[in-house]
Amino acid sequence: MKNSPLVWQEKFLMPAALLLSIPAFYLILAGWEPLYRNIGSVLYLLVAAMAGADLLSRNKTRNWRDSATMLDWAIFLGAIFSIWPSNPPWSMLEWVLRMVYCAIVFSRLVMFSAKFVLSCRLLHVVAFAVAVLAVAGAVFLWLEPRVHTYADGVWLAFITGATVGYGDLVPSTPASRIFAAFIVLLGYALFSVVTANISAMLVGEDEKRLEHELHADMRMLRKEISLLHKELNSSLVDSRGDDPKNADNQVERV
Repeated sequence: MKNSPLVWQEKFLMPAALLLSIPAFYLILAGWEPLYRNIGSVLYLLVAAMAGADLLSRNKTRNWRDSATMLDWAIFLGAIFSIWPSNPPWSMLEWVLRMVYCAIVFSRLVMFSAKFVLSCRLLHVVAFAVAVLAVAGAVFLWLEPRVHTYADGVWLAFITGATVGYGDLVPSTPASRIFAAFIVLLGYALFSVVTANISAMLVGEDEKRLEHELHADMRMLRKEISLLHKELNSSLVDSRGDDPKNADNQVERV
């Protein structure tokens, strides 16, 4: 009972902070009005508060040299520095810092999602991929001016994640290009997991078939041994005229 609040905070606070940092980044980057950038700053404030609460709640149980803890501290500090909105266009230094922060957030999200994906079956992974595709389509509809319908946004998300690149729709703005880069990385991961699950299913079916054949051979061998035992027992009884119990003893001696 004492560990239940800690488990709840570990499963909710940091993942929620990571998810909030995504719209915060794009609201500040693609916000054409000061209102959007102010909303992004508020979201970054929430990210910093949630990440700080997570760090404080697990202060005694954390290993400070752990890579996950170091990434959490980087997310907390990066969110604090991102609270103050800056007017586009960004300088080269700000671009580099914000992209590094995005890479850290993406890495931490992968670490959290890996625990869920690796323990799930193919159906759960496919459902997760469909949900990501649906959300990515809406984001492309908002970020990319060449995408005019939600269906086009989903199509752009699919060909980007699958790295098909037909060329009918391409990201044209800095915000959509950055988002496309992360969709490509996420697409690689999801397609790899789906392929690995399909391969595991095929290998598992082959192992089940071999196991079934092995059990059938063992049952047949036991049956043959039982028949051989009965034949040997009957032959000893017929040849010597002994009692069946004595014949069994003789068979055991043999």
